[in-house]
Amino acid sequence: MPTELRALNDVDYVLDVTIPAEELQPQIAEALKRQRAQMNLKGFRPGKVPMNVVRKMVGPQVSVEVAEQAIGEAYRTAVAENDEVEPIGQPRLTDLDFDVSDPEAGLTATVQFGVKPEISLADLSGVPVTRVVRAFTDEDVDADLQRRRDLAAEEEDAPEGTAISTEHVAMVDIQPVDESGEATGAKQNAARIVMANPDLRPEMVEALTGLAIGDETTVELPHLHEADEETDHEDHVDRYKMTVVDVLERVVPEVDADFIKSQTKGESDSLDDLKAQIREDLERSWTQRANQALEQKMVEQFVLGHRESVQVPETLAEAALDTMLQDVRQQQGGDLPPTFDVEAWREQNRQQAQDQVRWLLVKDQLIEEEGLEVSNEDFEAEFEKLAGDGADAELVKQYFTAQPQLMEQMGDQLLNQRVFGALEGRFSVVEKTADEIREEAEARRAEVEAAQADAPVELVPAMDADDEPSDEDADEA
Repeated sequence: MPTELRALNDVDYVLDVTIPAEELQPQIAEALKRQRAQMNLKGFRPGKVPMNVVRKMVGPQVSVEVAEQAIGEAYRTAVAENDEVEPIGQPRLTDLDFDVSDPEAGLTATVQFGVKPEISLADLSGVPVTRVVRAFTDEDVDADLQRRRDLAAEEEDAPEGTAISTEHVAMVDIQPVDESGEATGAKQNAARIVMANPDLRPEMVEALTGLAIGDETTVELPHLHEADEETDHEDHVDRYKMTVVDVLERVVPEVDADFIKSQTKGESDSLDDLKAQIREDLERSWTQRANQALEQKMVEQFVLGHRESVQVPETLAEAALDTMLQDVRQQQGGDLPPTFDVEAWREQNRQQAQDQVRWLLVKDQLIEEEGLEVSNEDFEAEFEKLAGDGADAELVKQYFTAQPQLMEQMGDQLLNQRVFGALEGRFSVVEKTADEIREEAEARRAEVEAAQADAPVELVPAMDADDEPSDEDADEA
């Protein structure tokens, strides 16, 4: 069968396939015979259904299957077994000319595939990335101790008509709504809201305080910037209609020996020991979250640093978009809304898909250049770590080794630890507190406002009363 291999650019190739009728149709005929031998149709002896009936019933399906097999074989011969090109990812059929209803038709097809780009890792040693650090105070420890007491509190029904206060747990139906009060999302029934929770938004506390069973209210929650969020963006408000369905009283335990033992797993009844443990837990949790945030920033900067130099094969980007779109479908319950514009969505998310692929490409290059790998000793150390004090590491090992998928996941996690360790050495890591980050953000905003105040006034045409500025107008402003 004639084929022609063409390069669209450095990373995208196409294979043009032509399969003449005299080569394709005998394969289809043989496939139809095999189908006929298996058919059991009322009125005909098994395997003796007339061929014209067979072709009418399954001809198009069989023709497509044979065509796909023939195209696949052409690809394997011309590309997969060709030492001159090294395809990466799965090929995509981008064009097909084949009339399944014509018993004398040949076909032409175009198969697109990608090859691994040439990658030279950029020097990013001067690019700063921020690790957010925090020192925990005695007040932080006391607050977490109170949180633990609140979590350990026992609950009982409050007397009828009780108004909600910080001593209660409110059971609330929560419904997302718009400005007019119309529902915009699924209702959450009997959500449990601990009024004494220090992490509870003050807007929620204010909205619920004083309400009783059967009362309704609407709360507006402005968007909050993360402590380490360095990129400014427009604020927005989420609105929820809340209906109180039950009120529970909370009996908070005293900080006595029994409570301390329960928190230290029986290891101590000393309040000082408990506070020391709380401080360690807070520091460990913060470090973990700060490192995760740092890793995400390094990935973003590493990808950005190679966005111009590393081409992404189109077939890999399309595959990433397929996966992202499938996630959207699942979030929508399996079906996209009738008005959903798939092509527009793919174009809007193409850069993100390309960056996902670009990260995998430069990550593999980093692993190769740094010689990163996971050894048996690394696995053994992880088994010991998972076992902890007093557990049998050998049993942990047996559990994981009996499940190849878990071993593969552990290997990926260990390799990623080495990848992020190598990445950290390629950036300038700067440690800042959340207060310092906020102060810098405020200073930047002040500079922008000052620059805008000093800018010359530009006269613009007056808008009609019915005109409203678009999102693009807001962005430009």
